[in-house]
Amino acid sequence: MSKSIKLAFLIVGCLFLGWAISTVDMASVLSLLKKLGGGFLIILMIYSGVTWLDTLSWKSNFRPEETGHFTDWELWRIRQIGEAYNTITPFATLGGEPIKAQLLKEHQGISLKQAVSSQIISKTTFLTGLILFFIPGITMIMNSSQVSDEFKTISIVGMGTLSTCIFLFFVFQVTGILGKLCHWLGQRTSRPNLKHNLKKLEHLNELFSGFYGKYPARVVKAIVLAFLGWILGLVELYAILYFLGFPVSFSELWVMEALGQLVKIGSFMIPLRLGAQEGGLILIFTALGYPANLGLAVSLVARMKELIWVGLGLALATRHQRAAGPNGP
Repeated sequence: MSKSIKLAFLIVGCLFLGWAISTVDMASVLSLLKKLGGGFLIILMIYSGVTWLDTLSWKSNFRPEETGHFTDWELWRIRQIGEAYNTITPFATLGGEPIKAQLLKEHQGISLKQAVSSQIISKTTFLTGLILFFIPGITMIMNSSQVSDEFKTISIVGMGTLSTCIFLFFVFQVTGILGKLCHWLGQRTSRPNLKHNLKKLEHLNELFSGFYGKYPARVVKAIVLAFLGWILGLVELYAILYFLGFPVSFSELWVMEALGQLVKIGSFMIPLRLGAQEGGLILIFTALGYPANLGLAVSLVARMKELIWVGLGLALATRHQRAAGPNGP
């Protein structure tokens, strides 16, 4: 991504952030945050459970013989390192993936192709779990008497569009369309470098499309674990709202989390999702009849939690480098 595009997205994020701050009373937001107290530690503990479920989901996307190369703890550490870089790079959810693959290769003996294949499958099963999470959310939005018809339409179109894209991405992999397309293009190009890269993509497609056909039980397990991670995310959000002094109903909680995840995924091009997360949560909370101050407070709690986990991931990365020595990654 060019510097000008990065700058453009950063400016958009700053504008969103400026709007978000202008709509709230910062003194009230800070007053809400003071209510957290020791509850913040409980929130961190719940989130650690989410990261563990996500790690186990990723593990299910490796072939059985590959899982013997690492322990659950080692895979968790690698995931935290990669996720830290995912957070701090412009392409959130993508920037740390090459680092995960390299660490698996250097420390666990997994080839780059195998690592990348597991990551592609993991992203797919992770997002498929999100589709399952969206389904009750859509139903609850439709049945809500607090949400305006306009907001219902926007929310359902957003979740429906994202779910359709995820489903098509899943079908694209299972059917091997990517490999067929690469093979077709490779036969019609005379450029050696392009032909070589297309051949690599074709082989990579064979790895993950073959996985779906050979290990359907592992795919289902990965989706279930990812879905459980989203459910535990509900518990985390409830804890945040409880400690801020705003316990909510089960349906409101589900709608808040589903729409919050939609905002996060939809704003992945904005560095750190700056402004998009804050503005999105303010809109979601106000649409459900809650004060804008609460939306920003929830976002700031998420930011504090995120900062701690990024710090943890970077600390683990430093430890890996020291353990590997001067020749390590």
